[in-house]
Amino acid sequence: ISTRPGGRGESYLHELVLLPSLSPEKGHWDGYRFYIPKLKVRYDLPDVAEQYDGYNRVCGYETPCAYENSCPNLGCLNELEKEAYIKAVAELLSNEEKSKCKSYLVSEEEFDHGFFQTAEITDEEYRGVQQTLITDKFLKTLVQKVGKCPVKNLLEGKCSGNVTLPSCLGEKQIKCNPDYPYRTYDGTCNNLHHATWGSRGRPLKHPIAPCYSDAVSKPARSIFNAPLPQNRKLVREVASTLEQIGARSSAKISMFLVFLSELVNTDMIGRATKRVRHPTAGFRGCTADGSDRSACVSTLSNPLRVLPKDDCFDPIGVGCLNFSPQENSNDQCELKHVGQRNAESSYLDLSSVYGKQPSYDSNGKLELFTCGGTRPIVESEPSSVQFFALGGLFGQLHNYCVDQVRSCGQSKGPVEERCRAFTIGVYQKIIYEQLLPFLFGEQFYSQCGFDCEYNPHVEASVSQLYKSAAGRFQHIWIPETLFYMPNGDRRSLPFHEFFHNTEKYDCNGVLAGAVESPISINRFTDAYQCLFYSVDGKRGTCLTCIDLARNREAGLCPLLTYKHYLEELFGEQDSSKCYSNFEDLQDMFNPEIIKLMKNMYHSPADIDAMFCNLDRRLPSGASLPKFVAQATCLEFKRLKCTDRFFYTRNPNLGEGARKLISNLDLTVLLALFTNLHEVPTQPLIVDSTKVEAAK
Repeated sequence: ISTRPGGRGESYLHELVLLPSLSPEKGHWDGYRFYIPKLKVRYDLPDVAEQYDGYNRVCGYETPCAYENSCPNLGCLNELEKEAYIKAVAELLSNEEKSKCKSYLVSEEEFDHGFFQTAEITDEEYRGVQQTLITDKFLKTLVQKVGKCPVKNLLEGKCSGNVTLPSCLGEKQIKCNPDYPYRTYDGTCNNLHHATWGSRGRPLKHPIAPCYSDAVSKPARSIFNAPLPQNRKLVREVASTLEQIGARSSAKISMFLVFLSELVNTDMIGRATKRVRHPTAGFRGCTADGSDRSACVSTLSNPLRVLPKDDCFDPIGVGCLNFSPQENSNDQCELKHVGQRNAESSYLDLSSVYGKQPSYDSNGKLELFTCGGTRPIVESEPSSVQFFALGGLFGQLHNYCVDQVRSCGQSKGPVEERCRAFTIGVYQKIIYEQLLPFLFGEQFYSQCGFDCEYNPHVEASVSQLYKSAAGRFQHIWIPETLFYMPNGDRRSLPFHEFFHNTEKYDCNGVLAGAVESPISINRFTDAYQCLFYSVDGKRGTCLTCIDLARNREAGLCPLLTYKHYLEELFGEQDSSKCYSNFEDLQDMFNPEIIKLMKNMYHSPADIDAMFCNLDRRLPSGASLPKFVAQATCLEFKRLKCTDRFFYTRNPNLGEGARKLISNLDLTVLLALFTNLHEVPTQPLIVDSTKVEAAK
């Protein structure tokens, strides 16, 4: 019907083809069916991200540094690097001292003890952290000396290619055995030509250059160079507005889907807070009572302010919320935009369940703890008992597989590795054949086109846009309460209660309750932005505020910039739309939200990317807003197409294993590994039809 040339050097063909549909039952043609070709969309991320000016160009905004072609003189590079080295070492030593001093640490009596826990780092990791910090200090000094625009050109590769600080060590050489038939645990050697791609510790990547106000690290400002709205005030105003329009509405989607999505995100994104030699349960930014900023604040914390008259926190005297920045990864000291460190492998390989290295008993079984959770799961913070129980299904599947294989009396290869490959295969099948079709709806899922071959030329990585904005979609579905159903006895408990004393819960009752608990929609509940991680239900933290802070900390560009970027990528006909005033936002937001945005922001072009989750455009049959669905499509397409061991192409899975994987889904896992008498045929939907588990 129509064709339209797309951007980025490709052509996009958009057709709606009407084909006669044959009804086998009736034996004659009975109308027409729609056929929508799959979108041939680029899903790779650039190694050197450049500023995206498509939206500014269309809408007539001035793009910073657009006509500035100067480059910094790096003749003083050695001198600046020595200065940066001294500053970096001094900061690391200072952090080490603070990690031993109680006045800098969150104490066990405080509600968020463990919320921002920091893991210890090995000698090799320490060198990477040090080199990243040296480069960070170097760039901050350089931008002070020569200005933002020359440094921006340098970071975007417009001056000289592959510039690195000369004293940095080269990348560790990893030798891969191409004949070894199993995955590594840290993600290395999945790509035989680029051994580190997708591995633990790699940086998250930017689809377009980050919008730091100084090009290096300072959070973005308005296009009129004014500060963006204050974090907590903005969150509370949005919550209040949603409450007024919303409708305390709920949906038929179950909280089981939320916990499954969180399990998947945790597997592909391990959030690394800035780390030191000594593990801690969190660095303090605020006083113990939360009334104000602490006098003992290190570079490892960056507390968030709470303004007076806040209806959640003001009555209890809280004016400060703890917050820990996340760690960048620039271990090779490259002078380019870098992302935050990913502490897990990018691949969908249950790395958050299996851990950093193999850990089995003499039979090849995993050690299981609360609700079947493995040690990496139960030691993660913050995690609810529902998260343990859902992740525990896969830990139990691994051990079940070991028992079955050993009962055969023979095995072609290590039992634990065969069962790990099998368990990951079931997990991947559930993601791509159960979770994503439900989130996307049939039409958009078909368009996204997941039937790709292995592509060794694209790096397996996670984008900052997904990690800090689009991938937070499940957070806005959190209700005030969840059902807990031990022995079929239905109780309703506050959401925050499930994060503490997890060993007291009946695991079957936890999963049964998650399946029957509907999500909340059109709201930021108090459980989400007033009481998160609370112990007593009186004082908690603000998960929404943390999401927004991560959004800005990562240098994410404004929402409309990414919207334009995605729509150009998907070849959409209305991608040239310019939002010249706030009223133009009516295609994305409710009128009340638009009015709020107008009161809080200077321009529609300033709105934070995190609010993509409030996009009211929904693809047909989808559960995700259009913006979120598009960003998620690219993310999961990249992870599947770059995985040499993806279960549909893994040559080490035999015919029997493939057949078993095709028959296993969430319903079967619930039947196998819980004591539920009846299990839902659609666990992602509340009030799903149930069948007897024994059958």
